Amino acid sequence: MIVLDASFLVKLILEENGSDKARELVRSWAGSGEPLATIDLALPEALNAVWKHCRKIGDLDREKACEAMEDLLKIWSSLKIYSSEEFAEEAFKLAVEENITVYDSLYIQLARSTRSGLATFDDKLARIATKYAVTIHPKT
Repeated sequence: MIVLDASFLVKLILEENGSDKARELVRSWAGSGEPLATIDLALPEALNAVWKHCRKIGDLDREKACEAMEDLLKIWSSLKIYSSEEFAEEAFKLAVEENITVYDSLYIQLARSTRSGLATFDDKLARIATKYAVTIHPKT
């Protein structure tokens, strides 16, 4: 199984540096039957990134932002979604230990607990996850 974080999900729905690689990986995983999963907080986190592009950065008009949101919801329906509550205690401890956000630690803890890889474009998240023997995608 591969856990997708919000940074990875956003690459799938917007045109950003790394989007081609993210889409290539998802096609490969889908073709091989690799299950894809995420934590429940990834949806609002990714939607907030789309909102930020539309309303704060200004590089995405409202129509394109709504299309991205619809694309995200389609992708979301194909993922196995885990409840953050299930991983909250260990994720909190990890966040305190590593001085990272609880949001980021939830992705790491989900990957650790399910012995899964983690798909992320967040360098700090990837660096810390590797300390806990989590395989990172894309490989850099």
